Amino acid sequence: MSTTQPVMPATGQRHEGALTSDFPALEGWSWPYVTISGQQDGPLATIIAGIHGCEYVSIRAAVRLGRELDPGQVRGRLLIVPIVNLPSFWERVPFVSPIDGLNPNRTFPGRPDGTFTEALAHMIFQTCIVPSDAFIDLHGGDLVEELAPFTGYATDAAPEVTSKARAMAEAFGLDYCIGRPQQPGGRSGLTHMVAARHGVPGVLAEAGGIGQLTMPDVDLLVDGTRRALQVAGNLPGEPDAPATRHISRSVTVFAPAAGFWICDVRAGDEVRAGQRLGQILSLLGETLETIEAPDDGFVIYQTTSAAVKPDGLLVNIGA
Repeated sequence: MSTTQPVMPATGQRHEGALTSDFPALEGWSWPYVTISGQQDGPLATIIAGIHGCEYVSIRAAVRLGRELDPGQVRGRLLIVPIVNLPSFWERVPFVSPIDGLNPNRTFPGRPDGTFTEALAHMIFQTCIVPSDAFIDLHGGDLVEELAPFTGYATDAAPEVTSKARAMAEAFGLDYCIGRPQQPGGRSGLTHMVAARHGVPGVLAEAGGIGQLTMPDVDLLVDGTRRALQVAGNLPGEPDAPATRHISRSVTVFAPAAGFWICDVRAGDEVRAGQRLGQILSLLGETLETIEAPDDGFVIYQTTSAAVKPDGLLVNIGA
């Protein structure tokens, strides 16, 4: 089983193509991409977006980067895949693929003989991420998610990988910069965490949310990616990024019961341990659970949907 390899154009040129694979689960699908070959030698950087197909800010940012980056200014090579989770995009399904119900960003590095999402993760990982010298995964807050702009990187990779990933994350200049190791029993399969474990400095960058195409947030990701590419060595100059607040630990609060969620806080709010974050009501309005902050910190993102299931994500707090 194999996948088409991205075509790199001649020096100083831009190319548009489509990735296809003969993995059985991916039959009939193709993924548009853009490649750029710079005028000077340099590293290969890969940018993906739309791993959650309703995160429109990230998709628009990646499309803009593919069209706006000047091959005459680029050093080395760039590969941009604007929409990874195409089934989710077309069917307007948040977080997961409507084909198999899996979240791609919990599935990497995937497997070629798996379900659609597992095979897709394997294709993207082996074809786009592993060959890269630097990797950027753009996100945009999904249909039921409000967030404060942030970047994330792995702290438990090889020292040189962690150092470069941190510098790229800082260069985005978003509100928060979150460094974290892979926790035992924690969420696995995230693109940038798996990339780092395979020696590729990877960054996750998020801005936007609630299914909105907000152009200021698109600008944040476009400008941040340009600065991160300066760190990666693909664009000239030194990044002049706004200050970012470093977060060393994040705590996610999950729903203890199903019900109607009313959140009292907004993304970016500062909270204290024990502060009420919101309530889960029965469908007739009776209070089932009062949700409190487990620690001091800042609200990185929160679920805007009133409908929550047991163990559904409610709030994430950066400490």
